[in-house]
Amino acid sequence: MFAIFASYRGRSRRRAEYVEEVTEAFANADSVLNVEQVGVEDLLCHTEGAEETLAVVLSLIQAGDFAIGIGRTVTMAENYPEGAEEWEELAPHEQMAATGEVARRAVRIRQRAGEVSVRLELPGSDHTQAPAKGTEIAEDIAAAFTLIAHVLARRTKEGREATALLRSGYSQSEAAEVVGISKQAMSQRLASAGWQAEQAGWNLAVHMLARVDELG
Repeated sequence: MFAIFASYRGRSRRRAEYVEEVTEAFANADSVLNVEQVGVEDLLCHTEGAEETLAVVLSLIQAGDFAIGIGRTVTMAENYPEGAEEWEELAPHEQMAATGEVARRAVRIRQRAGEVSVRLELPGSDHTQAPAKGTEIAEDIAAAFTLIAHVLARRTKEGREATALLRSGYSQSEAAEVVGISKQAMSQRLASAGWQAEQAGWNLAVHMLARVDELG
């Protein structure tokens, strides 16, 4: 289970209403286990696995107004057996709450909108970051999202529309028909939008997130 903490960094005077709208949208998403608005400007949600986490983070990056933190508690049981035992003794809602706090700590005070930070922690009240391989994986996940964010930041409105259709399961021919352009024009639009780069970034991010399971 992952937690995602998103902190609003935009300038809207309707920030509370906007964050509430985003929270409600995630509440209806199959990829989200649960979601809640935290205060006025923040939201917290939990996801089951790598692809679900990526789907939520991608939506938040596209929104363009949130600093995003991904958090997870990892046991690394071979090296820290006592902590692993303590974690297993926690009730599911306690594990969920603890993971949410990890995601909250992942977001830096001056972190900018569109930036994704990742924090993996060992169980316990001292909030120790997972060392060695854990740190490496966290950095790799953040780097993958940096690449994705770079692609999305350069995308036009038309490009966002085209890629959203393909992400929803449409073929290029079907997407072209929906938009009302030729298949060739759709192909050019997708190329300009960096669709292949996004797909590569998606696959990389899923792979990196899945590696967290190696830590327990």
